[in-house]
Amino acid sequence: MEQAVAASRLSRSWRLLEAGEIRRADLKQWRLTWARRGALRFEKKVRAAKRAARSELSVSRGEWTRHSFAQDPSLLSTKGLVDTLPRVHARDLSLAEFVEGFERPRRPVIIRGLCDGWPAAQQWTPERLLKRFGDHKFKIGSDDDGYAVRLKLKHIWRYFSHPQHGAVDDSPLYIFDGTFANRSGSRLMRRDYTVPSYFSEDLMKFAGEHRRPPYRWFVMGGPRSGTSVHVDPLATSAWNTLLTGHKRWALFPPGTPRELLKPPGVEREAATWFAQVYPRTQRGDWPAARPLDVIQGPGDTMFVPAGWWHAVINLDMTIAVTQNYCSTANFPAVWRRTKRGRPKMSAKWLRVLREARPDLARIADELAAAGNDASGTSSSSSSSRSSSSSSSSGSSSSSSSSSSSDSEGEGEGRRKRVVRAAAPQEGACGQATGGMAS
Repeated sequence: MEQAVAASRLSRSWRLLEAGEIRRADLKQWRLTWARRGALRFEKKVRAAKRAARSELSVSRGEWTRHSFAQDPSLLSTKGLVDTLPRVHARDLSLAEFVEGFERPRRPVIIRGLCDGWPAAQQWTPERLLKRFGDHKFKIGSDDDGYAVRLKLKHIWRYFSHPQHGAVDDSPLYIFDGTFANRSGSRLMRRDYTVPSYFSEDLMKFAGEHRRPPYRWFVMGGPRSGTSVHVDPLATSAWNTLLTGHKRWALFPPGTPRELLKPPGVEREAATWFAQVYPRTQRGDWPAARPLDVIQGPGDTMFVPAGWWHAVINLDMTIAVTQNYCSTANFPAVWRRTKRGRPKMSAKWLRVLREARPDLARIADELAAAGNDASGTSSSSSSSRSSSSSSSSGSSSSSSSSSSSDSEGEGEGRRKRVVRAAAPQEGACGQATGGMAS
């Protein structure tokens, strides 16, 4: 709207200039005045968004740049990193092979070729997104009360490279929007990609679209933005398809002690975690499993199994789409966590499952009979009765159970506040520190 108004006024001014009713000097002064007003509006909106998203930092006192991460080239350097994560092309991996080789044993993997035919592969460039959605407000964080902090895409894009904001901020704001597929201004983006067949068994859809937790996000951010270490909530798995740029991942297996990965006194920001905590994981006295280091590039889809800790930092400008999901393979663990954290939703979910998936409803009933449906633990007998869950899936669900600080909340406003009250052990599906699930 603002762009249309400006264009209309400029067009009228040129007509007046041609008619001799205003001088060229007056037109030049008008354009300078309009530019100053635009800069002031941008500055006001960005500073307000930064205060709301991270109220603990003072904008005026320069606390967004207190670590000088933007001047530290080592933070984004990948020199010496050894990436051993398997890469498989979609044409060489059947659904059954994915389930048995990666999903059921909970092994991370990067799958290539999944987005080759997506419209998003061509349409989700910064230039085209600005043209389509420049005046639409995307979520860039949450305030202290859990309400969404939003900015227009044109302001966010300007922020990314602004010499007093995104270009120098230690941990820049970035888009992590879980409502893009539902809001009137951006819902057409949902047509630009297709959920890959490996992840299409979306069992939480039976709970109802409006009752289920947030589960899909549009992600866009510049260097040093990202998500601190966390476990995805409700024992869900996740996939993340990167369309532009490069992301660095650090993954830790289920059971890695929380106190090692989230030591007290460390900010909940990706840049801070990689600068202060990651180096500890490389020392000889690190008492747990070392991380899997991964560099994700354009066209790569990362599969993050349930229970895996992961931290992600953007190495350059990135655009991605990500979703959390529940499948037959991880249903027992998801059911236990959902029954405990979302009792009303789980009741509705179970009623629908009795009709749509009676095999899963029986598993839920067996867990209840064994007393394991709300405890966050699983007996081996219950796991063995499930045709879809390995014994490791059941046993590690308790070891990977986490507080709300472990799984970054990415719910919308009021929903997020309700989630915290009803389920202090869980966050809303997804993450954001400025949070992806990554």
